[in-house]
Amino acid sequence: MVSDKEYERGPESNGDSVDESLTEGPVEELSATAEELPPEPIKLGFKEIVEKELGLIKVCDYIASNPFDLIFQTKLIEKYSKEIIHPLIGGEEAPEECDGGRLFLREEYEQLNIAEKMQSIITTGESVARQNGIKAHVQKTMSRWSLVIYALAMVSYFGLMTLFPEANSTFILIPVFLIMCMGPQFLRSFFTKRWEKFKLAHTKTVLEQERTNIQDLKTFIQDLINDTRERLLDNKVTLDKIQFVLVSNDYENVQFIRSQGGTRGQPLSSVYQFSYPEGMGPSNVQSNYGKSGIPEDDNDSFVLLKNATFDDDGTLSEYLAEYPSKNDFQLPEALLGVSKFTSVDDPRVVIPSFQSNSRILCECGEPIKFTEMKSCSSALHNNFEFYLVIGEKCKCGLNPFVLFNSPGNAQVPDGLKPIFE
Repeated sequence: MVSDKEYERGPESNGDSVDESLTEGPVEELSATAEELPPEPIKLGFKEIVEKELGLIKVCDYIASNPFDLIFQTKLIEKYSKEIIHPLIGGEEAPEECDGGRLFLREEYEQLNIAEKMQSIITTGESVARQNGIKAHVQKTMSRWSLVIYALAMVSYFGLMTLFPEANSTFILIPVFLIMCMGPQFLRSFFTKRWEKFKLAHTKTVLEQERTNIQDLKTFIQDLINDTRERLLDNKVTLDKIQFVLVSNDYENVQFIRSQGGTRGQPLSSVYQFSYPEGMGPSNVQSNYGKSGIPEDDNDSFVLLKNATFDDDGTLSEYLAEYPSKNDFQLPEALLGVSKFTSVDDPRVVIPSFQSNSRILCECGEPIKFTEMKSCSSALHNNFEFYLVIGEKCKCGLNPFVLFNSPGNAQVPDGLKPIFE
C-alpha cells in the first residue's frame, strides 16, 4: 500500500552523507485532520524539496498505475496535498524563494490540471468499485469487521461467565481467545483475496477510461523525476544514495534495482535509483542540466532580454539584459525542454545587426557573435512563442544563449515571467 515506508538508503560513497529525511518514505498513511492549509507556503531547504518531490512522484505514480489503492480515502488525499503538494509548489501563490525548477513544475501542475486529473482517476475508480458492491476501502472494511469480532468475543465471554459463574473459566477463555486471534486473520485473508480479484478484473477498465489523464499525469511525473535528478546533481549528491519505489516502468532517467512485493495484499513494484546522464558517474558528479537539446557544456550561459519591445515591423527595439546565475538555469532549461524549435530563415528581420551585433553583450561585456536564431513555441503554455539566439563561444569561454519574447504575445504566462519580464 501507499502507506508503506519504501524509500531505502543507498550505500555511502565518496564521503557524502544523506540525511535520513531524504530516504525515509514521506508518503505515509498519517491520521488526517481537518486542519486547513497554512496561509503561507512553507520555506523549504534542499533536503526538504527532494523529500517532497520523491513523495509526490510516489503518490502520482500510484494513482496512475494502481487507481484503486487510494479510493474512498478523501482525508488521506487532503493530507498529501497539505504535507507534500502545497509546500512544494504552493497554492494560490508560489512558495517563498521558489527556484526555476519548482516554478516550472507549478506552471505544469496548473496548465495540465494535475489535481483535477488525479481526482478524476480516483473518482472513476470509486464509481467502478460501487458498481461492484464495494463502498469503502478494503483496509477500513477489515478494521471495522475486526472490531466487530473483538466486540462479539468479549460480549460472549462476559455473557458465558454470567450464565455459568461456577464453570471453569479456562474452557470459556480458550474458544473466545481463538475467535479473537483467528477471526481477524480469516477475515483479512477473505477480504484481501476479494480485493485482489476485484483489482485484477477492473484496473484495466479504469486505465482505459482515464487514458488521457494518466498520460498527462505521467508527463508530470517524468518532469518531477528530471527536476529531482538535476537538483541532486547540482548539489553534488551521488545518485545511488537515493532509492525509491515506482509501480510503472514508463519513466526515463531512472535505473531499475530490484523488484519487491507481488504477494497477496502487496502490489508488485520496483525499486529504482536515478540514472546518470551520459558520460557522468559517481566519480564526476557535477552540475548538469541538458533538457533543452542545446549543446551541454559547463560554460553555457543564458542572457535574458526582459521586457522586450518591438517596432511596428517586428524589429527588436528595447530590452533589459539580465544574466542569471547557474542556480536559476532550471526554469529556462525546463521551458526549452517542452518547446518546439523552428530555424528563422532571416534573423535580421528581428535583429537587423544579427551578423554584426554590438548591443547584446556576454557577461564579460564582449558583443555576442550570433550563429543561429530559432523561433520556439512552448507546448505547455498554449504554444507561447519566444526566440532563442545561439552565440559562438566567447573569448571568456562562455557559450551564450539569448532568450527573449516574441512580438506577437499579448501577455506572458505567470510561470514564465521570471524569464521574460
